[in-house]
Amino acid sequence: MRVRYGRARHQVVRVERGRAETVVHLAGFFAHAPREIQQALATWMRSGRRAPRATRELDHWIEQRVRALAAAAPREVRLEARGRHHDLARIAAELLGSEFAGDALGDAPAIGWGRARGSRSRRSLRLGSFDPVDRAVRLHPVLDSRGVPEWFVRYVLFHELLHAVLDAPSRKPGRRIVHGPEFRRRERAYRDHSRALEWEKRQIHALIRCARAGEPFVERKTQRKPPERSSWLQKLLF
Repeated sequence: MRVRYGRARHQVVRVERGRAETVVHLAGFFAHAPREIQQALATWMRSGRRAPRATRELDHWIEQRVRALAAAAPREVRLEARGRHHDLARIAAELLGSEFAGDALGDAPAIGWGRARGSRSRRSLRLGSFDPVDRAVRLHPVLDSRGVPEWFVRYVLFHELLHAVLDAPSRKPGRRIVHGPEFRRRERAYRDHSRALEWEKRQIHALIRCARAGEPFVERKTQRKPPERSSWLQKLLF
């Protein structure tokens, strides 16, 4: 077994198992990990999610170290906010001046479109994401299409900015709650919440198909009713 240390901030643990040897790639801060974290890492490598206690302890320690590293040496994230059809900078400014006017956001996150590349998934699509390490909000480029209404793009951006507003490190090891009660309360209070979920439900299959092909989205006026499983699955994709 060989251990290599690097500068990764996102995929901080990566295990390559070969016939002759196993190579473990770790972020540099693991070199100074306490004994109990070393043991938790070894347990996780051996048993994975079948060792929930070790997994929770390891996840909590990694989150603390990554956040401390990001605060001490922040990276400059450059994203393109102006798309062909939707300007995320303008929409974000409107949201920050209305929906988030009373929130202490601190450093505003970088906002822009994600990479334009084909999706492999046939059943789900991550429309947006918030990166708490680099404090960056990215929206899937398939939303930058003439057929996607701006009010829906605004809702997705609101969802991700809400993550940024409510983002806080976990206080103790345990399952991280991404969509807690306060998040759900504010999301439901958003004026286009129900309309956005209904539009997404009707168009998600077309969005997935266009994302896979790397093509602009064209709204389908009639969609076959999606299976119930797709409905709850899509709720987890922000």
